[in-house]
Amino acid sequence: MERNGGAHRLMTGSLAGIAAGLALLPACRPAEEPGPPPQFDVVLISVDTLRADRLNCYGYEKREVSPNIDALAGDGILFENFITSSPWTTPAHLTMFTSLYPSTHGVTQTIKELEASLQHGAKFSRLADSRVTLAEVLKASGYTTGAFTGGGTLAPGIGFDQGFDHYVCTMHKLHSFNMREMNEWIDRHAERLFFLFWHNFEVHAPYLDGTYLDEVLPPDTAAEIRQFLHEASRTRKYRGPTVEEQKNVVERTKYLLLSKQAYNAMVCGALYDGGIKSMDNWLGEFIRDLRRRGLYDRTLIILTSDHGEEFGERNPHFVYGAHGHSLYEEMVRAPLIIKLPDQRYAGTRVSSAVRMIDVMPTILDVLGIKRGPKEMQGLSLRPLWERPETREDRLAVNEALANESEKKAARTGRYKFIYSLDAGAVARHGRSHMPEHLDDVELYDLHADPEEKNNLLRDGPSVASTEIAATLEKHLREYVAGARGRADTVELDEEAIENLRALGYLD
Repeated sequence: MERNGGAHRLMTGSLAGIAAGLALLPACRPAEEPGPPPQFDVVLISVDTLRADRLNCYGYEKREVSPNIDALAGDGILFENFITSSPWTTPAHLTMFTSLYPSTHGVTQTIKELEASLQHGAKFSRLADSRVTLAEVLKASGYTTGAFTGGGTLAPGIGFDQGFDHYVCTMHKLHSFNMREMNEWIDRHAERLFFLFWHNFEVHAPYLDGTYLDEVLPPDTAAEIRQFLHEASRTRKYRGPTVEEQKNVVERTKYLLLSKQAYNAMVCGALYDGGIKSMDNWLGEFIRDLRRRGLYDRTLIILTSDHGEEFGERNPHFVYGAHGHSLYEEMVRAPLIIKLPDQRYAGTRVSSAVRMIDVMPTILDVLGIKRGPKEMQGLSLRPLWERPETREDRLAVNEALANESEKKAARTGRYKFIYSLDAGAVARHGRSHMPEHLDDVELYDLHADPEEKNNLLRDGPSVASTEIAATLEKHLREYVAGARGRADTVELDEEAIENLRALGYLD
């Protein structure tokens, strides 16, 4: 297409009617006739493993790490409580691209299950061809579609390539080669409407930026570790390190930190912040290039992440590359910034709880595309910035751990209910299972207890807590009962398997 011109708040009082408008089950307005053709380019940026609370625009004060992300937020709309669907990459991103929760799109197989399947031909779940992705809808609407990703857990064979004209997996870590490759793609398609998906592992372990080590270590120790990281990152000048090199970096970094008595949340957190600063620098260059081309003002830009990272909040040993195992806020609260064309509603902040399933319908709504798939579980966020009086919390579901056990959560703006299934129950009944009686349950008041330290269902819960938990459990049961997605099966090629090893997911 050529261009044409430039939850309801869940309180301890009455709970009647909470189910209205929560959009947990596959229910979206019917597809309508196409409207006027869209006139905006779309750039969707996913910074893998980026916690919201480590960005300055989300209140982080320890270090200045995100000036360019902050500037983008200043030009756009920042959602303060954006909740992902899963604490690890594959199911969360498939939710982003389908507006379906993991148990609905069906790709909930774990990394451990993938590892076990390697001896039987490396079979893995793939998004069913019958599912309609954001890229497919935009392609059908006249967009040229391109994806530049880190691969591995976003391997095209898992279904991420559905709808993309161009899909590459060179963005493990960022360097001049892969950024130039992406910018050249934009140059080739700048005269047409394009949809660009940019995903990278710059913030994901291995953490390679030692900018802040002097703040947390003696000078000699900081210099030694920084020199090691510099040597490890030199291959970023080219297409990228080999899988074995990348895997060795993770193990050698951990060993070095342990040998220097520096394997702790403080040091690993400083390395993580270095990754954020590095990503922010590359984002700044990217936005400057869009401005130079005259594309920035007329582009819809969404910046988000799939999940966060733990730095000892629950377990003092979980300080490096720790995600996929829980549903607490450090894991499921991610950033979401939407920069509209011409910077409309710049500087708006929305405090309502919103969800990963809302990303796709929001993009389609902003573009005026009315023919999205009927099964989307999310709702457009547009009313929340256009009509502040409509700002209500949306109930979010979290699920699909990366390991053999399973947790599911229902979260409003204030309360979170979590139940757990051990590995044996998952093996017998599957991941989308709720026993008649739940033994391992938690309830947190996120306003009074943002660090989720006080389980309100422990040691004689109050009547109000019991009532809130029962309501949230009811909605989880409704969701689990209605969410029976079926995935296809794909045999991953050796490159995809090696990429998973490089990310530290496989031994």
